[in-house]
Amino acid sequence: MKFIFDCFKGIAIGSGAILPGISSGVFCVIFGIYEKLLDSVLNFTKDVKNNLKFLVPILIGTVLGFFIFGKFLNYCLVKFPIQTKSIFIGFILGSIPILIKETNKKEKFKFSNLIFFFFSLAIGIASIFFEHIFSFSIAMENYNILYLVLCRIPYVLWNYYSRC
Repeated sequence: MKFIFDCFKGIAIGSGAILPGISSGVFCVIFGIYEKLLDSVLNFTKDVKNNLKFLVPILIGTVLGFFIFGKFLNYCLVKFPIQTKSIFIGFILGSIPILIKETNKKEKFKFSNLIFFFFSLAIGIASIFFEHIFSFSIAMENYNILYLVLCRIPYVLWNYYSRC
């Protein structure tokens, strides 16, 4: 039964790999397996049997989730773009309290994190409103360098503030 449950976790993680704005790491944190997953991968040779027991169902689920949701996501983004993007925004906003709770377990609240959050939120909202102006295609054939730079700013700032 644990094998099947871990496969379902893997399916969610695999779908997170292809969903725009959602990270597989967020799903790992939500499921409470992030640290165990890192330990299993980094210390794989120390306890191969137990690490395989933990990793195999997650890997199977991840591959299944990637292929199952890949076609489905493409269909939804073509047929229902506004509704699909709204669901993703809801997923992202809904996962914020869980991520804050996990972050506060290890370190105290920093005001700079709040500034970063609101700055990133503003960039995210602006990118939705100005998406038609930047004309960015998924295939990267016609991309606007300004759009790519604006999408990268929150990530760079997060790395900077998390090290301070």
